[in-house]
Amino acid sequence: MKKSNEEKKVIIYCRESRDDYGENYERIETQRDLLVKYCKGHGYTNIVDIIMDDDKSGTDFSRFNDIRNRAKKKEIDVIVFKNSARLGRNQKEALGFVEYLEEQGVEIIFEDEQYNEEMFGLYAWFNERRARDDSKNIRRNLRHKIEEGDLLVKAIYGYNKEGKQLVINKETAPVVKEIFELYSKSWGYQKIATYLNKKGIATPSQSRNFANAKQTLNWKAQHIVRILDDRRYIGDYVGGHTEKISFKSKKTRVKAPEEWTIIENHHKPIIDKELFEKVQRIRATRKKESDKYNNGFKFVDVENNLYSGLLYCGRCGTPMYKRKGSSGTRKRPDSYLCKKYSNEGTIKENIRENYGCTPHRIRIEYLDQIVNAYIDNLISNPEFKSFVMSHTKAISTNKITLENDLNKSKQILDKLQKQYKQIYEDKLNGLIPEFLFKDKKQELDKKIKNEESKIKEIEIKLSSLNKLEDKEELIFKAISDIKKEGLRKEELSRLFDKIVVFGRKEITKEQKEEYNLNDEMFKELYENGGLAFHLKFMYPQTITNRRM
Repeated sequence: MKKSNEEKKVIIYCRESRDDYGENYERIETQRDLLVKYCKGHGYTNIVDIIMDDDKSGTDFSRFNDIRNRAKKKEIDVIVFKNSARLGRNQKEALGFVEYLEEQGVEIIFEDEQYNEEMFGLYAWFNERRARDDSKNIRRNLRHKIEEGDLLVKAIYGYNKEGKQLVINKETAPVVKEIFELYSKSWGYQKIATYLNKKGIATPSQSRNFANAKQTLNWKAQHIVRILDDRRYIGDYVGGHTEKISFKSKKTRVKAPEEWTIIENHHKPIIDKELFEKVQRIRATRKKESDKYNNGFKFVDVENNLYSGLLYCGRCGTPMYKRKGSSGTRKRPDSYLCKKYSNEGTIKENIRENYGCTPHRIRIEYLDQIVNAYIDNLISNPEFKSFVMSHTKAISTNKITLENDLNKSKQILDKLQKQYKQIYEDKLNGLIPEFLFKDKKQELDKKIKNEESKIKEIEIKLSSLNKLEDKEELIFKAISDIKKEGLRKEELSRLFDKIVVFGRKEITKEQKEEYNLNDEMFKELYENGGLAFHLKFMYPQTITNRRM
């Protein structure tokens, strides 16, 4: 039996997007009220839901996933849009969605135009064409603003944004300057990050009081890389380095540097060009020694060069390089040597501060023996096993707690959203007055937003714990592979951040903290020299006396 309009279950769908470029002339609430009035005027009084997608792109059809499911369950008889453009601006997706609704027996109504099955394909093409043109106009305007030097992004660390200008932040700018100076003195990314954490300096996120900023200090190597890589610190404006892959997609790609818009002397610099260029030269030199990718290093195996990019001089911090041995009357074994010593020679403070270094030479045959002994000691150490068990247990416990909190918040959110829908129905049916509806709506909006924020924060924490578990799995797999296959570059780089070679009386108290050494380890390394192993996770390090 055919249902009457009063019996049909109706969904009102409203959408507005900032990408509609000039067509977003009305508030989404106005669109909703207009469609409610239309439904009542045509006898559609059984409105089961009002969906309001504010600032949603018309090219994204994932927003209809819930409607598809409800149509399949026969929970919808009619869906009402203002017009075909509100349904969407992607011809292929629009035709597929409409066809699906028709298969499920759902009637489609447009308030300000007649729905015509035969003509809808043409309307969908026109709407997609409009979206394409709008996207081009937006890009053109953005490009113009960039070329005029207008700031379209937030201020970077070290600056504040005042109007359209970057103004130096007196508290964070000195930190930026110190980062550049330390790197120019051969400090590594992680060493600088550790130093800033020890000094109690707020991270970029913390200094901006971002809602998702961690409470504990957590400077990381990537923070340092981003700062050292940014030429805005020499006063240049850099814009247009990313763009959308397509007007139908939210995904972006990084453009080639020659396509960027760069305006020199746009604002007051924090770093002078000479220091900036020096840092870039050092970075370029270091990059040649190791090809970084993902979370570790990928090394090219040349002549069994296992430790390239992993072995560092303890005194000056520069990488050590492999020097091939020689035969003949004066045999010289293969060994690793401090690169700074190789380039400058011995220490000569009369030339300049920090000139030269000591050899820190270590024979490869002894290095292999020491690393193997360290790994054997690590996996047979009861303290290490206890550390792993407690660490894994802590992660598991935290995950269970967070997952319980997540489920609880999702249940609360679902309950609030049902209440939200109910008050709309009560208002539409005239059961509650306008003033009471507004008060209740405002209260629910606040609670829903708060619960959504909680869910997002919990999901971020869970993601971090999952990454930590993955990281530990890689480390333990590296140890297992080394025991089966012997020392290989890929496994070593998964296990260690770096291995540092110290001479006698060279290690400092700051380095003791950096490498997480206890008093006994520090004393032995200070008095005898040796190797400090910096693992990928914070476990108390052990050392082994070296043989040159």
